[in-house]
Amino acid sequence: TWLYFALLGLGFLLVEIPLMQQFILYLDQPTLSITLVLFAVLLFSGVGSRTARRWSPALALGLLAVAAGLASLALPPVLHLTLGWPFAGRVALALAALAPLCYLMGVPLARGLALLEARAGGAALIPWAWAVNGSTSVVAGVLAALLALSIGFRGVLWLGAAAYAGAWLTVRLGFGRFT
Repeated sequence: TWLYFALLGLGFLLVEIPLMQQFILYLDQPTLSITLVLFAVLLFSGVGSRTARRWSPALALGLLAVAAGLASLALPPVLHLTLGWPFAGRVALALAALAPLCYLMGVPLARGLALLEARAGGAALIPWAWAVNGSTSVVAGVLAALLALSIGFRGVLWLGAAAYAGAWLTVRLGFGRFT
């Protein structure tokens, strides 16, 4: 269970930080780009959290790992092809590109917490789940910046996808009893 929440914390920031970098380059306005990515992450992951009870954790995490991997491959050429678009068009494209991935990023934590709460004695573990997730999120923010220096932001995005794949694996193997 702790590994599940730790991997979610790692995955979230290892995906979010490279997305900020890509859109800073794309929109050429760092403050606006960071604001846009944070807005998209908060809005769409919030919607994902709201609908989390409709999802199986395995399905959400599987789609999320694939979506993060695809973002690593698909975003650079798409952004390159649309660099000549008007600014408003690039902002709209950025939001459209971020929406599905950010939506999926909101599902696993909320779903995991709900399933933990439903488990006998699980409600007492919720503060610990938040603590593990929050701690790894803090570490992941710094780790993403450091790793980007050696493996690049695309590599960091792949590590985020791998963290979500690891969380998927914990669910599939029954470590978190989320099945």
